[in-house]
Amino acid sequence: MYLYQMLKNHVKIDGKSPAFLYMGKTVSYGEFHRAIDDAAARLAPLVGRGEVATICMPNTPECVYCFYALNRIGAIAHMVHPLTPYNQLKKFMTAARSKLLITLSINLDKYAPISEIAPVISVHPARSLGGFVRALFNIKVKPYKGDMTGITDYDDLRKVPLPPEPTRPDTDTGVYLHSGGTGGEPKIIELGDSAINALAARGREALCKDDVAGMHMLAALPMFHGFGLAMCIHAALSHGCVSVLMPKFEPKTAVKLIKRGKLDFIIGVPSLFRALLRQKGFDGDALKNVFVGYVGGDCAPQDLLDEFNGRMEKAGARGRLFEGYGLTETVTVCAVNNYAHSRVKSMGRMLSDLDAIIVEPDGVTPLPVGEKGEIAVCGDTLMNGYLDNPEENAKTFFEYDGKRFVRTGDFGYTDADGFLYFVQRLKRIIKIAGISVYPKEIESCALEIEGVTGACAVDYDNNGKTAIALFLTGAPQDADAVRKKVENDLSRYAVPTIVEHIDAIPVTPVMKADTRALTAMLEQRLKGESGDAN
Repeated sequence: MYLYQMLKNHVKIDGKSPAFLYMGKTVSYGEFHRAIDDAAARLAPLVGRGEVATICMPNTPECVYCFYALNRIGAIAHMVHPLTPYNQLKKFMTAARSKLLITLSINLDKYAPISEIAPVISVHPARSLGGFVRALFNIKVKPYKGDMTGITDYDDLRKVPLPPEPTRPDTDTGVYLHSGGTGGEPKIIELGDSAINALAARGREALCKDDVAGMHMLAALPMFHGFGLAMCIHAALSHGCVSVLMPKFEPKTAVKLIKRGKLDFIIGVPSLFRALLRQKGFDGDALKNVFVGYVGGDCAPQDLLDEFNGRMEKAGARGRLFEGYGLTETVTVCAVNNYAHSRVKSMGRMLSDLDAIIVEPDGVTPLPVGEKGEIAVCGDTLMNGYLDNPEENAKTFFEYDGKRFVRTGDFGYTDADGFLYFVQRLKRIIKIAGISVYPKEIESCALEIEGVTGACAVDYDNNGKTAIALFLTGAPQDADAVRKKVENDLSRYAVPTIVEHIDAIPVTPVMKADTRALTAMLEQRLKGESGDAN
């Protein structure tokens, strides 16, 4: 079954109920399905079965329509962060062999040159909100006036009769997402429809609610994020939920929706819940409308869970915030705490028919309960592999007892009751606001600067927030110039707060950069500066 077909099955049951809420506008499942078919008719002349199209958009209705439309015509949806710099997007599209870019018109100043390698489809941000709102938007944000060669407005696309539904196996790749891989290097992950559907089928189990039809799910996590795509969009819609689309998380709007009983499920990264807790009005009787919250995308500090749940208890509300575990290689969530089972400091239990074992980093034999090692996962939600990377696939997958496992690159253990515990990352990935940042990319970017002979990026605690420090050797550099290059080449999340010149990068006995030594040195210095300030 394809993603499109799983969604279509619910439309057959009830096409009149609301599918999503977007800036005050409600769209029914029937309207949603027709919009998907309309998008498929527009995109079919541009991309065919097995070909790749890149969607570089926040959570707007058209982003969702185009995602399912590509699935409807048998194409592969390549989901990319809408703040990706031009150079990075071009690199991603080339690696994915993408035939098409779909993006918002407000991004054309940045992405228009992509038309030199692939057609660009421009979507107005307020397209779904009517002419009046669109006119107001154009007053606030001036439309793109540059060269439109190779760029077509979404509404100007020529529609063709819908092709027959695809007949490829649903295990074939239908979605490309980006991840650091289990070794910390950025990768394109291939996900089959069957894997995403398998997680969606467990949606009610994860949410600990048998009937979720008509309940509202916050969809602020973007669709380029596996958690946002698989749970906030596909799982929610497959079970009749109302996805509350937010192109950008707005805590004030979220509180208003909660007060109106329009946010039953809240899924987000730690920074999202921090923002909610700081928001005036996130207290009292309004909180009784929250059924449950789930935090993922990064480790949740215990104080965040305690503060959120304490706020709920004080209000006499049932809702609680639970932590889970997953990675894009397993279509995100594979273990979760919930009302049925929860244990402090754990990641919860594995979802049904998924299994986790603990192995030595290079081993395949399960370690005893309670012993720490690398977490490995098996089940029907595993990725198909990393695109065009057989060497990494060989390292990441292994067989044990007739089952196929994926190494997570994470260090942890299980207890006698089956709860999973995360200890630390074996891979070098830094999470900034729930977004993966790859130190090796930052270092490679810095090494392109004339005079730089060595680079090492590490994360540190900057007044309760994760930040990046970049250490450089060679000729001293202007810190602002370095930051500007990183932002232009990578993303604003990768920009280092600290750029420091050092004589030499410390190394471990096996001659690898000693990131722990650098972090310890930095923390000691910051602690001293804080003491001086006091």
